[in-house]
Amino acid sequence: MLRPFLIGLQFLTRLPVRTQAGTSQQIAASYFFYPVIGFLIGCAAVAVRRSLTTIFPESFSIVVTLAFLVMVTGGLHEDGLADVADGLGGGWTTEQSLGIMKDSRIGTFGALMIVFIVLAKYAALTSMPPDRADRAIIAAQILGRWAFLPLGHFNPSARQGLGSEFMKGLHATTIVLGTIVSVAGVTLLSRGQGILAFCGTCAIVAAASALFRRRLGGVTGDCFGAAFQFAEVATYAVFLA
Repeated sequence: MLRPFLIGLQFLTRLPVRTQAGTSQQIAASYFFYPVIGFLIGCAAVAVRRSLTTIFPESFSIVVTLAFLVMVTGGLHEDGLADVADGLGGGWTTEQSLGIMKDSRIGTFGALMIVFIVLAKYAALTSMPPDRADRAIIAAQILGRWAFLPLGHFNPSARQGLGSEFMKGLHATTIVLGTIVSVAGVTLLSRGQGILAFCGTCAIVAAASALFRRRLGGVTGDCFGAAFQFAEVATYAVFLA
């Protein structure tokens, strides 16, 4: 099981992990580890926050922690969110939206959406007690990556690309096992809040699925990044309430 885990780690992060190209079965098996990788990333982010707070104020520590979460993934999810925002905000038809999303340049809608998302994360985490913020960070990283699984399994692909290749390997068994691991993880982490956060992520996946089907005809690789960002903010909102 080490090879599938390393494949998932190499795909989801910018950590210096190098492994040989796996078989289609190993790539598909790596999807099960997405919530696990999210847990590890969340724990690393918490370690960063706690280390910084021994020297700096909580607000500054949260800023650096958020920057760490961007750097460890290479801004992959933020890039997806910006592309989706530009495509949906600037395109009147499906073809126009998909065309805009392929443009590597960021537009007004994308820039504004990133600003709003980062502000929402910062406001939420700095408004929580430190121990709750730690649990929220870990839960958000687990659930954000779990969201990839149902979003890819229950929706058609809008076009050929990295997203469509990912979707081909998603099977019902992966969804079930990934869900069991994710729910168990967030429940052990924070009981009632964890369950509510999972329900909130389910609502985000359902709403995103409906939007992407209507506006894009399905999902693309960028859509996964956008769904992750909203699932993360939704989780923080649950822990904040």
